[in-house]
Amino acid sequence: DDIDTTDEKRADSYLAKVRAIKRVGKIIIDFLAQIEDFQKKLWLKKKFVVDTNWCITLDRVDEKFYPEIIENEGQIAEWREMYAINEIEGNLTTVGYSEPLTIEFLRQNKNLVLDTRHFSADFKERLIASIDNLDEQTDGLLIRSENFQTLRLLSEYYRRKVKFIYIDPPYNTGNDGFIYKDGYKDSSWLSMMKERIETAKKIMTDDGVICIQIDDNEVHNLRKLCDDSFGTENFLTTVCVKMSHLSGMKMSHKEKKIPKIKEFLHIYAIQSSNVTINPIYIPGKWDDVLDRYSYYIENPDDPIDSWKYINVNTKMKLLGIKDDNEKEKFRIANANRIFRTAVNDSLSGFPKDNIFREVLTATGLRKLVLNGEEVIFATSRMVDFDGELLPAETIGDIWTDIGINNMHNEGGIAFQNGKKPVKLIHRLVKMFSNQSSIILDFFAGSATTGHAVLNLNRDDGGNRKYVLIEMGEYFYTVTLPRMKKVIYSADWKSGKPQNRNTGISHIMKYISLESYEDTLSNIELDDDKHQLAMKLGDEYMIHY
Repeated sequence: DDIDTTDEKRADSYLAKVRAIKRVGKIIIDFLAQIEDFQKKLWLKKKFVVDTNWCITLDRVDEKFYPEIIENEGQIAEWREMYAINEIEGNLTTVGYSEPLTIEFLRQNKNLVLDTRHFSADFKERLIASIDNLDEQTDGLLIRSENFQTLRLLSEYYRRKVKFIYIDPPYNTGNDGFIYKDGYKDSSWLSMMKERIETAKKIMTDDGVICIQIDDNEVHNLRKLCDDSFGTENFLTTVCVKMSHLSGMKMSHKEKKIPKIKEFLHIYAIQSSNVTINPIYIPGKWDDVLDRYSYYIENPDDPIDSWKYINVNTKMKLLGIKDDNEKEKFRIANANRIFRTAVNDSLSGFPKDNIFREVLTATGLRKLVLNGEEVIFATSRMVDFDGELLPAETIGDIWTDIGINNMHNEGGIAFQNGKKPVKLIHRLVKMFSNQSSIILDFFAGSATTGHAVLNLNRDDGGNRKYVLIEMGEYFYTVTLPRMKKVIYSADWKSGKPQNRNTGISHIMKYISLESYEDTLSNIELDDDKHQLAMKLGDEYMIHY
């Protein structure tokens, strides 16, 4: 009752202003929320294909197109720059480079890669129409786009088709072009990875495997994310890979941290019980791999039942072989006459009389028996490595043998953000795919994964297909050119092919999707809300 009416009026006025500010604030918040929802819908909108081209080796091109090809200066200029065809000299049996090029030159160089971007739309249409079952014959697909958008686009066509995924995402170090505000760095990176992994899962086969390469910065967070996405029961392994040498600044006494020379490969399956892992062998030392193979047959050319044997170390002493390297060479050279014996229950009925016998088991298999045990030759544990038969051991989960010295020559391109070794991805693809698998890399970078798939197909005659996704500006200067180069030749040095006879018959499609920025730029706004609703759909409308 004693409150001054003036103070009361002031209080009412203040409260009225607060309520008014709140109303305005709510209107602004609602409006901003509509804008954010609008932007989100544009981000999630399926993006249009804005450009499509094919790279095709000439052996897949009908010769009726050759006259038009030799008249296309843009294509020939690319071949000169990329393949140095102007250095091809003629002889009695070979047609050399000439200006203008001849049709016979094209006939003799059918691993040259034609890129349809150099030709008219009419030529492209006629060429593509001339190739039967083009989709089935296409060996690889490159897509220039943000990978989340592309994975959503591919999710239906490739549903349950991709056997193996390898990705080398940004490591979130702050030095790789993937920078966030400090307080949100890990969560933003994990959110980015989770969205893409969850989408990628939809296109993996029931026996599919994904391998994600990472360093110390996010290795533990990524492991938790993958456990959550795939289930701990589908964790296959984490491989530790040596990725650099102790040299230069890493050897400095001023360095206050232990030098980092390793990275990690987190490997998960859609369903671990369905996975088949192809064994990978690496050369080993005899004493590490074949130490139990200790007997040496002295007269292998005689009848089997008259064979005599001696301890292999005794034999080397008799021959005066003392040096460890010479011992290794002797045993490798004579592996087909060095053996061990092992208990085999199916052979238990045979006599133990120190005589070699070739017998037929109850299951119909021929076995060599000595003293009631199976005879096993050292050659059964050896593998051909580049034409040389060597003791072999199965690879484990620590890889120190990945060559990283000559990566700058791989694929005939330079990549300052860091290439991954072809040998590394070659090994992974070989372990987790078969000869007709589809391989995906949605952080394609310099296209090492595509390169590895091509090499593996060269090695075993396989028909693996690849899908590479990359959004970087270097798509047209690094990613695509590298694939064109490794299709033409397997060996490169200083940007030039070292062997023109190692090309592979190939069709590669590459496309560009509209970007989010393209979507924004292509929006036309006017005052007619009805017309806008018809253009975009009412769910895209901002109402204010």
